[in-house]
Amino acid sequence: MAEAFAAEIAKSLLGKLGSFAVQEFRLAWGLEDDLARLEERLKAINVVLSDAEKQQSKNDRIRLWLHMLREVLYDAEDVLDEIECETLERRVVKTKGSTSRKVQHFFTSSNMIPFSLKMGHKIKKIIERLAEISSLKSEFNLSEQATDCSHVLHEETGMNRSFESFSGLIGRDEDKECIISLLEAPFKFPNNFHQVRSIVFVDSIVGPTCKIDFEKCLSEFKHLRSLELLDDSAFEAFPERIGALKHLRYLYFRSNAKIKRLPKSIFKLQNLQALLIGLGLEELPKDVRYMISLRFLYLVTQQKRLPEGGIGCLECLQTLFIAHCENLEDLCEDIQGLKSLRKLVIFECDSLISLPRSIKCLTTLEELFIIKCEKLNLMTIEEGKKGKIEPLFPSLRIVLFATVLATIALPNQLFQGSAESLHTFIIRDCPNIREMSECISNLKKLQNLEIIDCPRLSKRCIRGIGEDWPKIKHIPKIKVDNDDSGEEISD
Repeated sequence: MAEAFAAEIAKSLLGKLGSFAVQEFRLAWGLEDDLARLEERLKAINVVLSDAEKQQSKNDRIRLWLHMLREVLYDAEDVLDEIECETLERRVVKTKGSTSRKVQHFFTSSNMIPFSLKMGHKIKKIIERLAEISSLKSEFNLSEQATDCSHVLHEETGMNRSFESFSGLIGRDEDKECIISLLEAPFKFPNNFHQVRSIVFVDSIVGPTCKIDFEKCLSEFKHLRSLELLDDSAFEAFPERIGALKHLRYLYFRSNAKIKRLPKSIFKLQNLQALLIGLGLEELPKDVRYMISLRFLYLVTQQKRLPEGGIGCLECLQTLFIAHCENLEDLCEDIQGLKSLRKLVIFECDSLISLPRSIKCLTTLEELFIIKCEKLNLMTIEEGKKGKIEPLFPSLRIVLFATVLATIALPNQLFQGSAESLHTFIIRDCPNIREMSECISNLKKLQNLEIIDCPRLSKRCIRGIGEDWPKIKHIPKIKVDNDDSGEEISD
């Protein structure tokens, strides 16, 4: 039931209030005292929420109390988001904005006093409402339970979540029921609109009114955190008003082949953490650099080259998928700007010829997957000053190369740099790779090696008799096709 999320929201808010980012906001906006009082009120209520949620099924008054609390918590979440959005926008304008945008922002919203007064007023109202609700808890004889929220990272700044974990934001039953009732009837966290946090559009279910409903949702559900367009829907463009969804964290339209371009307003979504782009997108503009909170990007584009000053500016990006880019010949050379990148997947980019030399600067990269890039020569990353070999990827743990037909040798630098980190190495359908790199013998942490559908390399790595067997025999688990002597060895 809906009330069961009150403890979740309270815990998330306490984590947000204690985060480094909000500490910065407190000082920047002069809201330190107001936010400190809000934190005290939340802590006072949080200690009884566990018991309240256990008792709500038997006590209608407690259920109503939790419902009232949930309303206030949603409002508190929205206020903190507004503060965060404004601060992020100022940071973007200051560091990445053009001169004209800086001037425009100065005259329209750079005066901090009106904004801080407005937020201060909202916070005071929330504190008053929390005080009223808190005073009622004594009537229920709820037992207190000590909670430690110091370790909690709220979803907006924790940001260490994988793509799969974003699915938890989508499809809550109360959100579905609220959306359906609002869309079917005249509009009579309007006070209920802020409660809707996630929407999934499936064209086959919504039918011919899909586009109308989509427009209506963007107009009314201004506090969305998650928006998903499943299947190949009828949408050919996002309306400009999508830029008003400043609370949005997750935007998915990967299956859509009709959206060719993105509206400029979409790059105002400074809070967006995950963006999965549709298969029909022709171009990813450089303005993507304004999405400074992006942690996950699934990129599809018809461009021949990714422009510099675009994704290379996303310093917080942790996962990057570059997929189905049939015209892409080169990545951006400023890829070294991805200082937090942990996972890089390049998939079905048939025209890709080489990787940028600056890729060696991705010191945080842990997983590298290159799949079905037939023209890609991996050896291009070794090009540099003559006689000088620079190690690559000191944090790399997993590597998969599959169907990279133009590659005839494996780069030594790849193994030199990851000697203390590489755990799993998989090579599939690379028939032109002639031999195993000498440097693989230095990978003392390597636990798994797979060589499948690579006739030349497999022959050289057959257990005991292959020419390259001495290089790999220290690896605990080895799987090589056409090797009848077994798939695994152990020391």
